[in-house]
Amino acid sequence: MHCQDWTWSFVLGWLVVAIALVQSAAAAWPFGGKKGPDDSIAGTRTTTFVDLLSSDARFSEFLHTVQRLRMVIPLNRIRNATLLVPTNEALRRYRKEHDTTTVTGNVYRGVSDFQAWYHLIGDRPVNWTDLVGGDMVWESFSRLTHISGLDPPRNGEHQYGDGRHVEVNGVSVLKTNMSCSAGNVFAIDGLLTLPPTIQGVLRANVADNQAAPTERAGYGDYDFVEKLVAAAGWSYVLDSEPQRKRDEMEANRMRTVWAFTDQAFRDEFGFAERAYLIHGAEFAKDDKDEVALALRDTRLVASQFVTKEPVSLARLGEGEHKVAGFVEGTEHTVTVDAGLSGTVNGLRISKADIIARNGIVHGVESVQRPSGLAFTPQKMLIGLNATLFVRELKDAGLLSYIDGSEPDRKLTLADAFGADLDDGDDMLVEAAQNEYDLDPTAGPIAEWRAPHNRRREWAQYHIVDGQYNVAELAETPLVRTLLASEWTQGKPQVVKAFVDRPHGTARHVSFNGADNILTEPVVVGNTTIYLLSSPMPTPPNLVNALIQDLDLSLFVAAMGASQTASEIQREQGITVLAPVLEAFISLGLVWSYLSLPEDADARSDLSRIVKSHILTKPVYSDEIPMHSDLSADMLTVKTLNGNSVGLYRTPKGIFVAAEQIQDPQALKKSTKHHISEPDMLLRTGVAHVLERGLIMPPNVDITSSKLLRGMKAHVFLSLLERFNLTHVLEAPPPAPSVPGNDSTKSSDGDSKPVVGYSLLVASDKAWRENAAYREMVRRDQEEDRHNPWRNSTNKDIEQYLEMLVRLHVIPVTDIHREPGERLPASDLTLSDRKTYVTLLEGAKLRAYEFATDRFSLQLDGIPFYQSPGGIPFISYATIVRAGYGRSGAVFELDSALKLPPKDLLAPGGWKKAYWWTRADYQSL
Repeated sequence: MHCQDWTWSFVLGWLVVAIALVQSAAAAWPFGGKKGPDDSIAGTRTTTFVDLLSSDARFSEFLHTVQRLRMVIPLNRIRNATLLVPTNEALRRYRKEHDTTTVTGNVYRGVSDFQAWYHLIGDRPVNWTDLVGGDMVWESFSRLTHISGLDPPRNGEHQYGDGRHVEVNGVSVLKTNMSCSAGNVFAIDGLLTLPPTIQGVLRANVADNQAAPTERAGYGDYDFVEKLVAAAGWSYVLDSEPQRKRDEMEANRMRTVWAFTDQAFRDEFGFAERAYLIHGAEFAKDDKDEVALALRDTRLVASQFVTKEPVSLARLGEGEHKVAGFVEGTEHTVTVDAGLSGTVNGLRISKADIIARNGIVHGVESVQRPSGLAFTPQKMLIGLNATLFVRELKDAGLLSYIDGSEPDRKLTLADAFGADLDDGDDMLVEAAQNEYDLDPTAGPIAEWRAPHNRRREWAQYHIVDGQYNVAELAETPLVRTLLASEWTQGKPQVVKAFVDRPHGTARHVSFNGADNILTEPVVVGNTTIYLLSSPMPTPPNLVNALIQDLDLSLFVAAMGASQTASEIQREQGITVLAPVLEAFISLGLVWSYLSLPEDADARSDLSRIVKSHILTKPVYSDEIPMHSDLSADMLTVKTLNGNSVGLYRTPKGIFVAAEQIQDPQALKKSTKHHISEPDMLLRTGVAHVLERGLIMPPNVDITSSKLLRGMKAHVFLSLLERFNLTHVLEAPPPAPSVPGNDSTKSSDGDSKPVVGYSLLVASDKAWRENAAYREMVRRDQEEDRHNPWRNSTNKDIEQYLEMLVRLHVIPVTDIHREPGERLPASDLTLSDRKTYVTLLEGAKLRAYEFATDRFSLQLDGIPFYQSPGGIPFISYATIVRAGYGRSGAVFELDSALKLPPKDLLAPGGWKKAYWWTRADYQSL
């Protein structure tokens, strides 16, 4: 059996290596050459190597080992070879230093049959000249052998005639040598150990005479060589231990690896390129076409650095040589210079003839990519482990965007690392169901749920039309994608890029809030690739987008209350100007009116207001023109309500003007709204959040009567009707001043036109606490014996209540406006410590701001006491809410203002006759 093992080893041509480290000018070609003076072989010539070993007591230990390993018969048959024999002392020293207890069929006291055969050089009988002439690699019966000539010698015993010291794989060759008919024999001062495999050499950083470490300690200098060859499916080239039976014959063959450093590989290939070459087939394992693509490219690169046979520069000799490549039909060009230097395929060889158990390793200084290798966006996505994204593009019919078939197309790809679109299907279906629930009239649910359509949209949304680097994204944060459908009137959907540092790296880039995880984007041709931490879902529908922000919840509620949500969600290609919660709350009584649930007028007005915030086409912030002091350039767009609004930008931000104004100075004074958050992406367009306020369209007429309905001020409204004062609720009267009230005249007698009325309205509860009102109601309904007005005449009561109502009406005068013209809210708001005339002749009210935008009203000029020591008289009320209509305002009071008691009334005027004057106070 062991004879068969030997024959198998011999046929496979396993190698032993010998290398001389010091060159000699007289070096002869190892397979021949003229003999020198020391070329004769000492000793008696015998027939076989076994006979020679038997005749010399110094080799008895090695002979005994050969016998126990059953190598005698095959060794006796060897001819024309060289045997390196360790002395007894060397063998005992080796066994003392190593484990010698193992005895099996092919191992005796720590020496295996492979290791023993390693001492037999099968090239030919080697002469002294061959040993000392220079570095040389020889083939043994088991592996390669490296013989080195060293100078100076270590001791006299190892010194040859010309002063040379020779080592075989680091073991000294003794001066004593013999020959026999089978060949030459050299005594050596140690046992040759098998060198590491090519894999072991690489893991030991291509260091001479070092064994492979048992465990890897991180990445070595030649880590990429091992990974590249393994990725090509050629692991058996590196390790002689076959992992599969069918690899056994391949694993036992000798190869050559031209090893590049990790840094050289990095210098030639970028991160994604390296990942594709080394891991591409693994990442793409679910797609056989992509596996074949990656494997072909990996082998194309790896084949440059693997040779089918062991190639030794020393054995080749100086000159240019063609050696067979690893792939059938290919070859490498090896040029050998003096001193064991040279090139392979033009790459400079930095280390030569490093012996491995299963071949030879040479170090090369650089890497070059083969001419047949072309990287595409598809390959880079595979290298980034974005194979699911590649699959989505393939299934959606979008593979042409990444397969390199259209190299002139400029694109930016934003894909999520390892995004699982199978899980995303559930998300898409859920989103479709939500949309259907909100708007069942939008179409068949099956169409909304169609996964293929949504997946295609998802894929298109991650492809940006145009190539953008980090600096360009900082300048142009809104980028257009390939997703353009009828939902946006054919306009491309937008992705929002954000660069959190003006001059940051790709690490500081995010898309729709998903961070890019690459230090730098991957650029391949006209395509730039960013890898995101999470996928970007396609923009949601309007309601789903707005309800994510609590500040916009009231606008969503307004759409529902006005029954416009379904209509707006079906609109294709819109811009939403979304008011915040505060905008509705600040409307005060206007919002109270608009939110009346059963009021048809309120619902109609609310619908017009909501639609005035929906523009009929998508307008992104980067499409809004810049306004200057010389030009009021603005983009005018119609709303669903039919009115138009203007959008413009200044260095202070983006603004919405409710009116079309071309004069820049007039624009400064007009009503405008600042956009605090632009570009909220929607499935049907885009939304911009208004910082405060909302657009009040011209076809919404908020009158005082509507505000009273919102306040539910039924008592005050009935009193206005009773005293024929309902004209204060609508358009102002044609007269230039209030009839019978000169208080609207200026000090020089000129009249100011009355353009509206502001009403001071106490709640119904407050009015019911008024004694005169209660008596009037009692007389209409039932008796109230505790009312002080019980004995008053109807005329007295009505006169008092009419005066009280007039006290609660403030005429609004303005010499710059015509009656009937819409009044801005700024003309209707109260000011601190300002006096306002009322419809009650001679009566004025003074406003006091006791907190920010919180006011109280008090009769102007009236003392707190009617007489010294009398009963206090105070007439004031606090404003609870306010609402501003077209021709006036309504202020809700916490209580009704008071008139002086009836007995203070006199023909000369109650204020004139009975109110205290400044002189009265000064006399105290």
